Amino acid sequence: MENGIMENRILIEIRNDSDKKFVFDGDWLRTGEWKSDKTQAIEAESSSVIEFKSTEVLGVSGVVWYVDSEEKDVYLSLAFTNPRLQEPTFACFIGVPPPDLKAELDRAPNLKQGETYYGWTSAKEGNLIVMKVTIFAGDFPHFVPPTAASMAETPETPEEQPSADVADMEPSAPPLLEWTMISTPPAETTTLCTTSSPQETQKAPASATDSPQDEEDSAWDHVSQAAQEFLDVTRPKDAVDGLWSGLSVATKGVAAGFVSFVACSAAGFEIAGLWGLVRGSSAGLYSASAIATTGTVCGVGQFGRGLYNTPEALRARQEQQVWDRDRGRWVEIDLVKLEAQMISEGDLDEETERSENYTPSESIKETEYYDLLKVKPSASEAEIKKAYYKEARACHPDKHPMDDEANAKFQKLANAYQVLSDPKSRKKYDEEGEKGVQDRKVKFDPTMFFSFLFGSDRFEPWIGELYVDLMIKVMARGDDKDAPTLKKRQERREVRCAVHLREFMNDFVYRRDEAQFEQRARSEAAELVQCRFGPELLAALGEMYTLRAEIYLADESAGRYSFTKRMASIKHSSKTLQHKFNFYSYCSDSFAQVGQLGHSFKVLEESVPKSASDPQAKEGAGTGTPDATEQEQQEQQQKMEKALKEVEEKLNEALPVFARTGCAQVVTDIDSTVTQVGRKLLKDKSAPWQIRVRRLQAWHCLGEIFYEEGTKALEASGESAKNLTEGVGKAFVAFKAERCRSS
Repeated sequence: MENGIMENRILIEIRNDSDKKFVFDGDWLRTGEWKSDKTQAIEAESSSVIEFKSTEVLGVSGVVWYVDSEEKDVYLSLAFTNPRLQEPTFACFIGVPPPDLKAELDRAPNLKQGETYYGWTSAKEGNLIVMKVTIFAGDFPHFVPPTAASMAETPETPEEQPSADVADMEPSAPPLLEWTMISTPPAETTTLCTTSSPQETQKAPASATDSPQDEEDSAWDHVSQAAQEFLDVTRPKDAVDGLWSGLSVATKGVAAGFVSFVACSAAGFEIAGLWGLVRGSSAGLYSASAIATTGTVCGVGQFGRGLYNTPEALRARQEQQVWDRDRGRWVEIDLVKLEAQMISEGDLDEETERSENYTPSESIKETEYYDLLKVKPSASEAEIKKAYYKEARACHPDKHPMDDEANAKFQKLANAYQVLSDPKSRKKYDEEGEKGVQDRKVKFDPTMFFSFLFGSDRFEPWIGELYVDLMIKVMARGDDKDAPTLKKRQERREVRCAVHLREFMNDFVYRRDEAQFEQRARSEAAELVQCRFGPELLAALGEMYTLRAEIYLADESAGRYSFTKRMASIKHSSKTLQHKFNFYSYCSDSFAQVGQLGHSFKVLEESVPKSASDPQAKEGAGTGTPDATEQEQQEQQQKMEKALKEVEEKLNEALPVFARTGCAQVVTDIDSTVTQVGRKLLKDKSAPWQIRVRRLQAWHCLGEIFYEEGTKALEASGESAKNLTEGVGKAFVAFKAERCRSS
């Protein structure tokens, strides 16, 4: 008895007749605490006791699990409750962990004193429940982590790995699996990776023999489908979501009504003066009232829809489902199936690149530019861009600031890409060679500049292909209806990152080797900080990992509606808002720099004498315009050199600003991507709940390591944008000067 309150206790005596030693792996106590030493192992061929106590009104309840000390793939899982006012419950599993051990607290059967439950018996003495569990000797089922490869090797309707009860290996004892694992699946469950193929969703075109009635029915079907899609997209997930959605709709309605009132009043005054103002105000007031009333009614309707959907939301959250806002439904995430689907689809751009191969001229004048990029003359535009990206990054001036040979090669590669990336100049190069493209205009590719700074191959497994690059690929496909959408590409990016994290965590999750995991994480961080903008990106990635993991940890330990989780969510939201504010602030600075750069380039263009190839220059020469004197040529040269120097100075001033803007954009991209990656990793129904808890712990540990190493490197080296070398500016200006002089 403690503070006048009698303890509720549950004592579990475990007789282990097997040759396996089980060590503590994890627990989750809804109420109560340990009374015995939880680190004590369950030795082979011996007896052990674990005990829990509680002075709370709800009694003691929770789950605890152990793994075998050698292979770490045989689980002993226990779920128990001993409430004060209800019957106690108990469930036990050995071998493969149940899909959701935490949910077994609500599914476990009630206990009756003295009855035997296939391997354990119960006895009640006051507020003490005594459980006697026997683990029989035998070969237990081993947990094998599911993967896309193992899924491809199994039949189309594979049987689940069975969970065995503690008496499962005793020939005379009936298996507990059939008793404890029975559960009725929800009536409506959607798997996130289950989607219809275009062939299934695409309607057959109407034939010439279709009747007008059929065409009318088809049109009505399209209208109904569009209406249903609208209802799905606007469907609130619960009462809270419905309240916010309703307030948003009502506010927009009132705002639109006010705008209508002002517009009608202004239009009436402009047409008929004061009398028109009165008539316009009357009409505007009527219109504003109608619009505001409509918005308010719609807002109330959204709140009502949210209330109606609340019971479904509560059930879905208990079943570890997630809300898909685009579909307007609760879905289950199966990372293994998502990975298998991604593998089966292959490279989304591979087929396009093969079909868009360039057809060169019959006789190619020279292949020097193709040889520089290491591509064939028939290479597609996408292949040329990939090749340039790969070769140019290897000799980028920012990577080799003191290497003149590397800088010269970078200039040649840039020149070759400028020619071959444009269809007209490429065709002219094929027919006439380098001489045929001497007078072309130099174009600056901002996407390449962005990719050079932030598109490191070392970071791609962690953050995926940058959102800007995905947008460029989508725009490059143009009106191709069969092209994958931006959303599809982003989903594949998230799946790749989640799969990479899952594999990286194997030491922590499955082998229970936390020291090896931490060593590997710090080694990875040491390599990532060496990349361009590595410290900033690593610190941002680690911080977001930590913040998202803290939200999930609070959800698991304290509860979804707990104060702890709310504070963790507020902390995460404030950080993402800060990142967005930084991005918009840097954008305004970049616009100012663009204006200054534009003026400098304009001065440079004016300082360059016209080429003899210019039609106006030729016309002037034909009319007898005298050639410039040597003094005038020197003045023009000095003017051009001065303009070039100004361009270089402005470019060196602008580059850090552009870099900060780009880095801020990548950080906001990381924020949104990490959120979805975490959902796919930690809500993955292909892994048991106990494995997902291990993943969560590993993710939090990884985030702390990344943030620590990134911050440490940032403090040691300073901001990467300030440390940008002048190599990029010098290389660009040297290239520009060469083009100007050749003109």
